[in-house]
Amino acid sequence: MKMIFLFKKELYVHFKQGDTISDSAFPNFEAYDYGPYSSQVYEDLEFLVNIELVAIKSDNNAEVLDEEKAEYKYWSITNADNGSATPIGRTFMLTSIGKEFVKEELLSGKNAITPNQLLILEKFKSRCVSASLKSLLHYVYSKYGDMTTKSKIKNQILGTNE
Repeated sequence: MKMIFLFKKELYVHFKQGDTISDSAFPNFEAYDYGPYSSQVYEDLEFLVNIELVAIKSDNNAEVLDEEKAEYKYWSITNADNGSATPIGRTFMLTSIGKEFVKEELLSGKNAITPNQLLILEKFKSRCVSASLKSLLHYVYSKYGDMTTKSKIKNQILGTNE
């Protein structure tokens, strides 16, 4: 969720030049209990899983932060599928079909991203996945104050006593 939000806010400019990604492809984010939130992110992910471009690897031993649990609970309640949601404590990865699609459509097709764009994506992903959710939230809360207006953990994340 936070990774897609940050991509939209900070990296999209590097991809916009050739209309590789249109503005309408992005979900609309709103301030919510734990920062930027969009139910569309979960819906899109479920779609990718259903068409077998993305697979889910459950990790029952994974530490799931309260922030993630609450965000997931909110999405589950508002989800039209009522219960078909992906379990929390999971990892998402491209399937072989997904990898082939990326290779054909995004890396070598007529709408291929440039080597520079690929490098930007690789660095961005590496930074995001190596950071904890709390450190990502601190960055988002510090830079995008409009996404903290409904936050239940703003003071905890920013270390303030408001």
